[in-house]
Amino acid sequence: MAIYLYLNGTRRGPFEEEQVRRMLSDRVLEENDLGSTADGSEWHPLAKLLSAPASPPPSPPNPVRASPAALGGYARATLDSNETVFYKTSIHWMIFLRYASLALLVFIFVVIPFAIGMQALVATQKGWFALPLPILILIPPAVLLATSELVVTNRRVLIKTGAVNRQTLEMFITKIESVGVRQSFLGRLLDYGTVIIRGTGGSDEPFQMIARPIEFRNAVQRMQSQADAK
Repeated sequence: MAIYLYLNGTRRGPFEEEQVRRMLSDRVLEENDLGSTADGSEWHPLAKLLSAPASPPPSPPNPVRASPAALGGYARATLDSNETVFYKTSIHWMIFLRYASLALLVFIFVVIPFAIGMQALVATQKGWFALPLPILILIPPAVLLATSELVVTNRRVLIKTGAVNRQTLEMFITKIESVGVRQSFLGRLLDYGTVIIRGTGGSDEPFQMIARPIEFRNAVQRMQSQADAK
């Protein structure tokens, strides 16, 4: 059986079924990547296309039909009345890790010695009130997590990360040339990574520490396949 693959906005193939199964086992492809059995036919996740019983295919993304209150302020202000949200994600909680490590170091090597020194030198307990202060270091990642939005609609990709150092992207599905995902070993385990979007004739736009980046990429590809079919 000849199989065509839909990867990063491009139709590739044909490939033999055995080749596709080998690429799946080597993790070159994911089971929710899209494929078809004939050039131009309907696209399906590879797990469904190959009828792999051991690993049932994920359900295709249904429209979120989210109410305005369920979306962030950026998406609410940007969506047109005729747009439907099909997928949304945000920054991964791993952004807290390095800030938490810094807070722990400050607590051990700065705050505790300061409190002990205050008590020893001036015989006051006031230095111990500084113990909660390292928690303030966690405010920047909390703000980043709360204000970041990545949304795939039936027409566009909308991305905003950060509040002070703000990075935004609005691009029509038909203008996206490719969506790449870069993940470390830990990123694959915890399901986060860098999403790299390239527009037609444009430069790469990387967005780091994105939660569920493969699902985000596949949602964009499904919207592209629907747009191509129209």
